[in-house]
Amino acid sequence: MLNIVPLNEEHIESIYKIEKESFSDPWKFEMFSGLSENNIAVCFTAFDNDEIVGFLISYHIASEIEILNIAVKQSKRRQNIAVKLFGAVFDYAKNNDIDEFFLEVRMSNTGAIGLYKKLGFEINGIRKNYYKNPTEDAILMSLSLRLR
Repeated sequence: MLNIVPLNEEHIESIYKIEKESFSDPWKFEMFSGLSENNIAVCFTAFDNDEIVGFLISYHIASEIEILNIAVKQSKRRQNIAVKLFGAVFDYAKNNDIDEFFLEVRMSNTGAIGLYKKLGFEINGIRKNYYKNPTEDAILMSLSLRLR
């Protein structure tokens, strides 16, 4: 059974493994440390029974949420885990009177772009050469819950 819970430091080792298997230029381990104590971080971990299978990291800044990182364990993709992680951050936003979301995504990540569009995100622009390893443009996307 899938459960979404707030991220805590005990989850870091497992989510770091998912990060490394998911991205060609993964975050450094240190970037995950301290997230549970960061007062602007809004982070969730997905558990399938006792196994960590995904995570979402975002920042709550003023009246906006910026999605910084989301990943699902390779063997568990296409099971709506990412949708449920987004559901948790949307619930947080509604409970805190937030209705604006922003994110960047690699131009080649068509699966993620499709998911974000399905969730209601719209393309707003491009950041040239934003990603490294390999160098690639980022697509800027946003969502306003007011318009939903």
